[in-house]
Amino acid sequence: MSDVMPVSKVGPFRPQTQQVVDALNTAFPGLYAGVCKASDLPSEAEDEHDDDLEEDGLLSDFVFLSDGWAVRVDYDPEDPDLCLGLSAGSTKAPAEGLEVDLDDGEEIPDGVLKDVTDFIDEQRQASAKH
Repeated sequence: MSDVMPVSKVGPFRPQTQQVVDALNTAFPGLYAGVCKASDLPSEAEDEHDDDLEEDGLLSDFVFLSDGWAVRVDYDPEDPDLCLGLSAGSTKAPAEGLEVDLDDGEEIPDGVLKDVTDFIDEQRQASAKH
């Protein structure tokens, strides 16, 4: 999936996206694959998920790991400096994802970043056992 997406490994990224990149790099050294903005996704790759994003009017960045896990960082289209929430899940399997809504989107709290990396770690270990 990420093979057809325009993924960038170097910023500058939005501050909250950079927080996610840093957290994933710390938790999963060597697995960081890059960031893709929803607006950069190729139109032929649109599926129901992408349509939902557009209908919601969300600006999103996707932070990918090379093993198929990703975190979506959603921003307020009316104030792109505000992060509205995070979603984490696998791009390869229909595993249950994690969604976190943020009230004050200036900065992502460390506890939220830890919840996201812990979730991905647990899910990766669970899928490795199957």
